[in-house]
Amino acid sequence: MEVAVGRSGGEQVTGEQSRVRLNIALYVVTVLCGCLALFGAAIIVGKVLAEGDDTVEGTDVVPGAGQDVGRGRVEAVPLAEEAEQERTAAQLEAATKMANAFVNFDYEEPDRAIEAVKSMSTGDFLAQYSKGAKDLERLATEAKSDMDAEVVWAGLVAGDEDTATVIVATSGTVRNKTTEFQPEARNYRIQLELVREGGRWLTKDLQYVALG
Repeated sequence: MEVAVGRSGGEQVTGEQSRVRLNIALYVVTVLCGCLALFGAAIIVGKVLAEGDDTVEGTDVVPGAGQDVGRGRVEAVPLAEEAEQERTAAQLEAATKMANAFVNFDYEEPDRAIEAVKSMSTGDFLAQYSKGAKDLERLATEAKSDMDAEVVWAGLVAGDEDTATVIVATSGTVRNKTTEFQPEARNYRIQLELVREGGRWLTKDLQYVALG
């Protein structure tokens, strides 16, 4: 049985809580050691509106669908309903903003990044991140660590009206004592679990799915 630090031996730690702590621990390490791919964000989510010849019997379709391509004929693919498109755009935007806040860090202004992350978090992730924020600030200051990065793409893995799973790709640099204050490039893939609360999409879990 795994027991939370500072808790009684009879209180079991759930798998989700353990994973959250692990992810935050990795975050602290990457801030200090330059192991995190950094990125500062730019994702454009546009609505595709089919017009004119792109309309088949009154149904909106993806532009170019129905044309002969190679062997056979490509069938028209109906677009998602407007409400679903708007929901997906909101989910991608929320994940992108969170990723940007999470991976951009200036040791001279740590509160800005920390408060931004907390404002977009909920549940166990918010609790564990808040608990470790002071240690993160102290250690990053000692290492004089800066992270500067951007989101290069974001994709929806799954989503509905209440939850969403989004993966973002990031690219950026890190500078600190370990890198002798020279920028070192890093690339990462981060998966975010979102939940809709009070009309906002908040992050309830965040984990690295690929590092480089």
